[in-house]
Amino acid sequence: FRSFGVKAANLATLRSFGFPSGTVPNGYAVPFYFYDEFMKHNGFYEYATALLADDDFQHDPERQEAELKKFRSLIEQGKMPDWMLDKLATLQRQFPAGRSLRCRSSTNNEDLPGFSGAGLYDSFTHHPHEGHLSKSIKQVFASLWNFRAFEERAFFRVDHFVAAMAVLLHPNFEDELANGVAVT
Repeated sequence: FRSFGVKAANLATLRSFGFPSGTVPNGYAVPFYFYDEFMKHNGFYEYATALLADDDFQHDPERQEAELKKFRSLIEQGKMPDWMLDKLATLQRQFPAGRSLRCRSSTNNEDLPGFSGAGLYDSFTHHPHEGHLSKSIKQVFASLWNFRAFEERAFFRVDHFVAAMAVLLHPNFEDELANGVAVT
């Protein structure tokens, strides 16, 4: 799990079990490296460092929620390096034209001993009319900084700067009846 999150790794593992064709979706993973480079490219690590150093932020949950919302908005508006945009465009073309894609959060801090992380982060469906896949990828990246995830990491003393987001991509299922996480 050094390059990709648990969801992406689990989907890859499921593909090795010999299930009938069509049982396990074809998918791809956007690695942690993309998140890290995106955050560096936009100076977002510095922004987060200043936020976490602010004493008022540290002690006021309402301010945390407001500031994290602002931070997520900045991430969603952030600029991706050209090489990343090119790679994501190539990845998007691997799926049939006109197909909506499910962009699922897949972090390095889920399914850990003593810390499940289930349901902390957000996944999004990217529809063809939305254009470049980067729009939804940035939404998933931003979800690493939602209030519930921030609080949970802080409570369990998970370093916010060690947390990283990868994205699992697969075709969206329009007639999906349920979507959840199973823990065994």
